[in-house]
Amino acid sequence: MKKILFITLLFIYVSAFAQQTQEKNAVNQKTILKVTSSPNPFTDYTQIYFYNKKDQKVLLIVKNLLGKTVYTYRFNSKKGNNSIPFYRDGLVSGIYIYSIQTDEEIISKRLVIR
Repeated sequence: MKKILFITLLFIYVSAFAQQTQEKNAVNQKTILKVTSSPNPFTDYTQIYFYNKKDQKVLLIVKNLLGKTVYTYRFNSKKGNNSIPFYRDGLVSGIYIYSIQTDEEIISKRLVIR
């Protein structure tokens, strides 16, 4: 009798834990993958590439190292491979941080302008 009760309680505990793990994984799934820029470092122009798992609105934000936003671009990305052209347009040489932002996530990377 004790063994049956123990096995039943163990089964209930394991089932509850498995459901919680699946819920957490569903919430934390990334939709933006493989974010890169090429060429990097660049002098006049670079292309920012990323893979998107679904159609959604995306915001590209470029900031200097002091955190000041120097460029923003909002567009509708498609499912699959996407690219965004980025031109220097008067920015001084240095390191910048670019972010790809959706409603669910933000991915940041580094840009170097020569």
